[in-house]
Amino acid sequence: MADKKPVTICIINLKGGVGKSTITALLSRYAFNNRKKDVLAIDIDPQANLSQGLMHQSYSTFLSQKGASVVEVFNDYIPPNKNGGAQPLSADAVSEIILDGGDRKLELIPSRFDFSDALTNAVRPDPKILARFLSRNFKNKDVILIDCSPTESVFTTAAYHASDYVLIPVKPEFFATIGFPLLAESLENFKRKNRSQGIEVAGVVINNAFYHGGNDGGPEKKRAMKEIRDECRRNGWHVFSKQMYHSRGYPKLMRGDYSHSGDAGLFWTFADEFFARLGI
Repeated sequence: MADKKPVTICIINLKGGVGKSTITALLSRYAFNNRKKDVLAIDIDPQANLSQGLMHQSYSTFLSQKGASVVEVFNDYIPPNKNGGAQPLSADAVSEIILDGGDRKLELIPSRFDFSDALTNAVRPDPKILARFLSRNFKNKDVILIDCSPTESVFTTAAYHASDYVLIPVKPEFFATIGFPLLAESLENFKRKNRSQGIEVAGVVINNAFYHGGNDGGPEKKRAMKEIRDECRRNGWHVFSKQMYHSRGYPKLMRGDYSHSGDAGLFWTFADEFFARLGI
C-alpha cells in the first residue's frame, strides 16, 4: 500500500482584500467538522489574519509568550531563550491545536507580525524548506491549507513547492482581475523552473461583494463577472458554481461560532463543491 499523502492547497491571489484568510479558516473547519479529516492550516501572511481568526483571544497570549511560528519553520530551528540554547524544530513545538477530535485534529502553524522582517532582512529563506518540514512532520495529515500573502515573494514560491493545488478567491468588482495575469505568470514561471512539480489550479471562487437577494451588484458586477470568466477561460481555470455571499457573519464562523451566521452559512455549499471536486 502506498504511503498516505496529504492533499495540500494554497489559497492565493496577488491582489489583497479578496477573502483568502476567511476562506482558509472556513475550509479548515469544514474539512475537520464535516469531512472528518485530519487538518493543518498554515499562515504565511505577515498580517496573520488566519492566525487571529482561528486562535481568536488566545493569539494575544501566543504573541506574549513568544510561541514558535512559521518564522521558526523558515529558520528551521527554535532560537535560544531563557530555557536554554537553540533547539531543533518539531511539529509539536510549532503547531497550535484548534480542535481536537482524538484521532484527528485541526492544527495551525501561526504567523507573527514580524514574519517578513525576521526573514527577509536576514539570509534569504530557502523556498523548499516549508515543503521539507511538512513532509517530515505532517505526512499523516489528510488536508493542508496554506494562507498566502497577496505579494509575490519567496514565501509564495515556498507555498507552491509544498502544494498540490491552488485556490484563487476573487471579488466581482472594479479591477477584479488585476492579480490574475500576475498569478498566471507566477505559476507558469514556477512550473517552468520546477518541471517535476505537479501543482494545478483547483479553481476560482467568487467572493461576492453584494447580497444575493435584492441588490445583486447591478451592471458593475455583471461587467466584473464577464471579465473574471473571460480571464479564467484564457487561463483554463475552473470557476466554482457556488459563491460566497456578502455577510457580516464570517468572523463568527472563523471563530467556530455557528449561531446566527446569516448568509455566511451559505459558504458551506461552496466548501462541499470544492472538496468534492478534489475528491476529498
